[in-house]
Amino acid sequence: MSVRRRTLLRGSFTALTTVFSAGLLAAAVLVPAPAAVLPFVITLCVGCPMAAAFDLARAVMELRDPQTALRRELDRLPEVEHPLGL
Repeated sequence: MSVRRRTLLRGSFTALTTVFSAGLLAAAVLVPAPAAVLPFVITLCVGCPMAAAFDLARAVMELRDPQTALRRELDRLPEVEHPLGL
């Protein structure tokens, strides 16, 4: 899978995570959730989009770094013995 495609998938995952977290948080506030559960819901609804955004930032950095593609291509090449045995 290409770097551009992975970045687009991570971006859509980040947007989807943010929308679902906002919906869950709105539901927890509008429908009276138990007071003991509310801090966990808030932490979850803030933490998950932050983690997804961190992953997206790494993907965008990988997309903009031209050396990353070269390193990945060089890692795919097989190791070969030097012809002179050095």
